[in-house]
Amino acid sequence: MVGSKLKRLFGARDSEASKRREKAYGGGAAVLPPSLIKKVERSLGYVFKNKELLAKSLTHPSYLLNSRDQIHNNQRLEFLGDSVIQLALTEALYEKFPNDREGMLTSVRSCYARGDYMAGVARRLKLNQYLLLKEKDRNAGVADKDSALCDAFESVVGAIYLDSDWETARELTLKYYGPLSSKPAGSDKVANPKGALQEFVQPKYGNFALKYELLSQTGQPHDREFEIAVLCNGEQLGTGKGRSKKEAEEKAAIEAVAILKSRE
Repeated sequence: MVGSKLKRLFGARDSEASKRREKAYGGGAAVLPPSLIKKVERSLGYVFKNKELLAKSLTHPSYLLNSRDQIHNNQRLEFLGDSVIQLALTEALYEKFPNDREGMLTSVRSCYARGDYMAGVARRLKLNQYLLLKEKDRNAGVADKDSALCDAFESVVGAIYLDSDWETARELTLKYYGPLSSKPAGSDKVANPKGALQEFVQPKYGNFALKYELLSQTGQPHDREFEIAVLCNGEQLGTGKGRSKKEAEEKAAIEAVAILKSRE
C-alpha cells in the first residue's frame, strides 16, 4: 500500500518528459573523462543516460568557485537527494518494522541519515576517489571529510533519481545502505545533542540557562569552520568545531553533557 501511494506521489514519467528533464538538469556541469565515468558507474551499479548529471553530482562547490558556472556544483542535487534518501529509508523502515511506533522509527532513520553514516556509505562507493576538486583542496584532505562525502552521496542519489525514476533511485539507495537494522552502527550516539543537554539542565536551571556563543569563524566561504561554546548561566561547559554552526553547537553540547555527567 505504501509503495503504491509513493508511486502515485512521485508520478509516472514518460520518455519525452525524461528527455526534457535530462536536457534541463544537465547543462553547464563539469566534464568527466569517459574512463572515469565507467569507473564511477561500475562502483554505483548504474549507467547514466545523462553523463552531465553524474559529473555535476561529483562537483564539489570549491571546484567551480568564483566562476560563471559555480551554480553547477552538486549542492542543488544534494538538496534533492536528501529527500529521496529520507523517503526511501522511511518506506523501508515502515515496512520492515510493522510493530514499532513512529518514535522508534524516527530514531532509527535519523541514525541512517546522519552525515557520518552517509559519509561511510560514500567511502564504500569510492566517491572520495571520484569527487571533483582542485588540486590544492584534494591535497588539503577535502575529499576525505565527512561533510564533503555526505554531500556527494546525497547528490549522486539525486542525480540517479533525475536520470531514472523513483523505483530505481529507491532500490539503489537501499542497496547502498545494505540490510537495515533497528540498531544501526553508531546508534549509541546522541541523535539530538542540544535537546539532550536541555533536558539535562532544565530541572535544575530552568528553560533559559543555556546560551551558545560563536568563538571564531575561519576559512573560505566554501569551507568555513566555526567554533562555538555552550554556557550554562554564564559558565562555559563545552566547545565544538564544525563546518556549520549547527554541527559546532552539537559538538559543544555533547562535550557539555559529558562534563555534567562526570559531576554527578
